[in-house]
Amino acid sequence: RRWWYTVHCGGWNRMDFSAFFQYLEVVTFLCEVFICLVTYIIAPATILTSLVGQNIIFWTIFQLAGVCNVQKLKVWAQHAACWYWKIFSKVWHGHEIIGGENIPKSGPALILYYHGAIPIDYYYLVADTFLKRGRTIHSVVDKFLFKTPRSRSLLKAFDCETGSRDSCTAALKAGHILGISPGGTYEAQLGDNMYKVMWKARNGFAQVVKDAGGSIPIIPVFTQNVREAYKSFNIGVTRQFWVWIYGKTKIPLAPIYGCFPVKLRTFIGSAILHPSGASIEEIRSASLDALENLIKTHQKCPGNTFRALAERII
Repeated sequence: RRWWYTVHCGGWNRMDFSAFFQYLEVVTFLCEVFICLVTYIIAPATILTSLVGQNIIFWTIFQLAGVCNVQKLKVWAQHAACWYWKIFSKVWHGHEIIGGENIPKSGPALILYYHGAIPIDYYYLVADTFLKRGRTIHSVVDKFLFKTPRSRSLLKAFDCETGSRDSCTAALKAGHILGISPGGTYEAQLGDNMYKVMWKARNGFAQVVKDAGGSIPIIPVFTQNVREAYKSFNIGVTRQFWVWIYGKTKIPLAPIYGCFPVKLRTFIGSAILHPSGASIEEIRSASLDALENLIKTHQKCPGNTFRALAERII
């Protein structure tokens, strides 16, 4: 119970404000429902249509195999897509990348990033790395994306795959940058504005690093306010329902809403290097600590959309 003490006739009276706070929680929940209904269509109207349009372009290019120089057209289209997201990030979110020098110009590296409700910040990072470093980040994505209509060509163009341990190890051994969010869709759907890292017991990425030789640079990445830009409707009485739904289907069915033009800053941490003899648990633990410290340093919790909006002008 929540109590409030007041002085009355020389003594202390105890007042119970539990009912008031319960009422406040209900009002807050209803306000969030209203915001979800109002903004739900914005994400499909902006992000989804952009992705579908780019997928159509790459699909058309791949159909021209044997007719013209597909590789040249693909590179041109990659530049165009990356510039689109670069401009979008600046206009809509005033996006900044701090620590870009930690992305290597050559050689293998593993990027571990916190997964927002929509990984819009990761799109921005992929675009920036392609334009400034001339490197394509090989991304591990959820397998449901390959079952989504009109997405395969775009995923193929930017070297996205569901990522078996063998294929991830091969990518690192070949000298590529590999991007993974160990929390994945689970973290996207069930995370909230407390920005808790939700890896559960996952350690596959650590096994991949060990299989690739152990001395692969691991780079933690976190974007400030990413959960204030897009939100997953998993709050209040609905939370346990969405936890159950995701556990049964492994499909992201919780509504995503928002697209608020909040300030986004992507922080790229210093690379973590482990000796070749490091254990899987040591690699996982050090990586988790690095990402959590990045969040603790750069994110005020709980996150607040109005504060994040104010940061665009302050």
